[in-house]
Amino acid sequence: MEKVNAYQHITLSKFNTMQRTIALFISISLSLMSCARFQDRPLIPSESIASLETRSLANANLKQFIETVLGPETGWSNCKWNLDKLSLAAIYYHPDLALARAQADTADAAIKTAGQRPNPTISVTPTWIRNLATAAVPWIAASAINIPIETAGKRGFRIDKTEHLTDAARLRVIDAAWMVRGRLRLALLEAYAATEAERLINQQLGIQQSIVQRLEQQRSVGEISHLELIRSHIVLNQLKLNESAAQKRTAESRVLLATAIGIPVDGLNGIELDFSNLSAPPNLKTIPVAKLKEHALLSRPDVLAALADYSAAQSALQLETANQYPNIQVNPAYAWEMGEHRWSLGLTTLQLPILHQNQGPIAEAEAKRREIAVRFEALQFRILGEIDKVHAGVAAVMTKWDDAEKQIHIQRENLKTIQALTKIGETDQLALLGAQLEAAVAERARLDVLVETQQTLNVLEDTLRIPLTSLLSTASIADYANRKIP
Repeated sequence: MEKVNAYQHITLSKFNTMQRTIALFISISLSLMSCARFQDRPLIPSESIASLETRSLANANLKQFIETVLGPETGWSNCKWNLDKLSLAAIYYHPDLALARAQADTADAAIKTAGQRPNPTISVTPTWIRNLATAAVPWIAASAINIPIETAGKRGFRIDKTEHLTDAARLRVIDAAWMVRGRLRLALLEAYAATEAERLINQQLGIQQSIVQRLEQQRSVGEISHLELIRSHIVLNQLKLNESAAQKRTAESRVLLATAIGIPVDGLNGIELDFSNLSAPPNLKTIPVAKLKEHALLSRPDVLAALADYSAAQSALQLETANQYPNIQVNPAYAWEMGEHRWSLGLTTLQLPILHQNQGPIAEAEAKRREIAVRFEALQFRILGEIDKVHAGVAAVMTKWDDAEKQIHIQRENLKTIQALTKIGETDQLALLGAQLEAAVAERARLDVLVETQQTLNVLEDTLRIPLTSLLSTASIADYANRKIP
């Protein structure tokens, strides 16, 4: 009996030693794992509003960003804000670009997930035997390690897919920058048009007031009828209404410009805008649209992003094709039973592809690839139509500009003639004021045509994705759009 008890004591000691070994192995494994910790970052609307309301073009970080791009000579030291400086401010501030960058970062983080190898698992199954016929300790302890092994290059295809999707997301950041710049240019053009229209309305209003005063003097001495005076007052009242509308348009254009930059309208306080690039018509006839068309169809960022999407679909199809082949699972195991040590190699565990060979996901991946190919062709066709449309209108808008210039020239020559006649007494002051009013009306018509030519240039830049009148190049816009903004 003593021998039996001694045997039980020895086997129990071995069992306890084995348990401690397994427990130590698990503890070491857990301690070696670098676990990420959750960091709570609540989104507080009031703090977000406060941050947005403090945005301005006087921000020190924005100053540093612009100087790194344009240099201190042509950057911040120039107090006027032209299209290039405002474009960089929009790249820095605009929420659409911030969202595109965040989406690109999300796609980039997926590469890490795609590259992860499956973790092995360990199982420990101690078993108590209640009805024991022998005198041995009634315990059986078993443990096994499950080591999954991916086959057929699945991990590589998974990484390729996420890398292509990340490339597409980065390219869409560049495309978002172009869209932001296009809206900004239109907003700046609207601010210029509103300012000039208000100036011309004020000029017409001043001339019409002088005309009314002259007519009132003539009416007082009976030279004209009351009806003629009333007509002049009606024109004056209409100009006053136009003045109020022009002031409203100017105020709204500043809001539109601030929104296009990504700042509140108060952020434009004290800012002097530079309209020099907008005050003269671009020479649209010299732009080689036919040559640039091919570049746009092949190199626009949204075209390259669509190609990256197609490459990702290719990798996804390769992955699903590889999923036909089952993965291997190696299961080495150890068991301690009745004082005996039992080792099993557990070489392989295979999934049997009997019921299907992954045909469904493969068919879906093939269909998705075809869909993306059709989307790519549709994108190219849409770009082709946009470029042809704007190119067809270039000649018409330039002809319209030439006609407006001829009309301005005629009105100015007419004004000079009447001024000369007034000096020698051949005509009166009222005729001179009428000629000045006609010249101001012609200037307003010229402004409308000028805005139309600038809008045509904006459409050309948007469709070609090429800055035709800018210090910023296509490559620099792409580079700065993907930079990390502090």
